[in-house]
Amino acid sequence: MVAVVVVIAASIGAVSLGFGSELREPEQIRFMGQTDVSLGVEYRSWEGGGGNPNRGDIDHITIQYDHGPTFEGDDIGSVRVQWENTSGQQGELTFLNPNKFSSQTGQQFHEGNVGEFSTGDFAAGDQITIRMVHNRYQGNNGSTGQNRFGIQYVESWGNDISLSGNRPFFRTENRYPIQFSGTRPINAGDKVTITFFGPKQAEIVGETTATASRYKGKATIIDSSDLDS
Repeated sequence: MVAVVVVIAASIGAVSLGFGSELREPEQIRFMGQTDVSLGVEYRSWEGGGGNPNRGDIDHITIQYDHGPTFEGDDIGSVRVQWENTSGQQGELTFLNPNKFSSQTGQQFHEGNVGEFSTGDFAAGDQITIRMVHNRYQGNNGSTGQNRFGIQYVESWGNDISLSGNRPFFRTENRYPIQFSGTRPINAGDKVTITFFGPKQAEIVGETTATASRYKGKATIIDSSDLDS
């Protein structure tokens, strides 16, 4: 378990630390369309998460893909979400392609394995939804409580990247071992940049930006069964 997690962290570190000179421009141009960052759209059925219809603990990013070649799931090395405000506060969250795991890869902060994984293809005309779970209302409950990590995005079965119709793009059977850095989750008003990297993390194959806002409706409760592969 430890060896796998170290490899994952090292792979993402090369991107997160900004070795910009090593990143190549994409050979084929992809045109992203409407991108929305909505905070508190859903909440976990787990009572320890502290979410409810008035304070969702799962944030959403939806991205419409207007034109260009298909993003084949196995050809995307990672999807990175970065955010910052006008005062310079910033953070970063990365979904490594689950094909880098195996069903026996250990979860980071919970007992058990990642389990089976699924990837899909993101074609022009389709939309993806990135789900990101935070512990803002969780208090000190569970293995990812604030007493251990502070307030941040955390390992959870609710972390997921779905195609329209809830089809998997990046999905694991159990908790997704995301990589987070920063001092807080996304706040309303933050500028958010979503970047798709190639399989060797050396090429940017797509990028889009949006400004985060609070979800205006009531948050919807979801269970792990809602994200079955």
